[in-house]
Amino acid sequence: MQFLATIIPAIVLVYIFYTFDKFPEPKKYIIITFILGIIVAFPAGYLNVFAENYLNETIDNKSPYLFLKTLIPGPVIEELLKYFILVFYCLRLSAFDEPMDGLVYGSTAALGFAMIENFQYVYNASDFNSSWQDVAWVRAFLTIPMHGSTGVILGFFLSYYYFYKKQIFFYIGPLIAILIHFLYNFGYFEIMVIISLIIIFFMFRHLRKKQNFIN
Repeated sequence: MQFLATIIPAIVLVYIFYTFDKFPEPKKYIIITFILGIIVAFPAGYLNVFAENYLNETIDNKSPYLFLKTLIPGPVIEELLKYFILVFYCLRLSAFDEPMDGLVYGSTAALGFAMIENFQYVYNASDFNSSWQDVAWVRAFLTIPMHGSTGVILGFFLSYYYFYKKQIFFYIGPLIAILIHFLYNFGYFEIMVIISLIIIFFMFRHLRKKQNFIN
């Protein structure tokens, strides 16, 4: 039961985002993207620990730069690694042929990351003075949707950069994803998830309308 509670939320969201696409992507590319999301979680873990230790040693806890400890380990490192998957793998696929694809691949990579990260928290719930059930519920309704949402945002703006040749969009996506992740980690859990879901609702609706004009 603990294992299922750890993996099901991310898989369910991948399926939901996948079905939003009027022209579904090849399943093998979805699976590979999901696996790449899992893989980048490992270097992310090491980089997060390294950055946290470095900042703890070099930044005074009373410093106005204390926010760096919330910004870099987690938001910056994790969102950039997810973005690398989209830029260096998904964008090169022949199947990446219309803007909706960015949202699907972005959410898939992010949810692969979120699923493997879930094991660290659910199976070590005692470290947070909580039961695994409580941790699994919180992450299923807050953390995993947050990761999925930032993946959608990364993919949306990357698609606009790629298909509409607007250079600025290449940078907007990561900046917004990092900001949302940062505010989430800073303590605005519920509000950032709600805001993120509203944003991606309009993103999907916007691109689905464009798909409806394609025969």
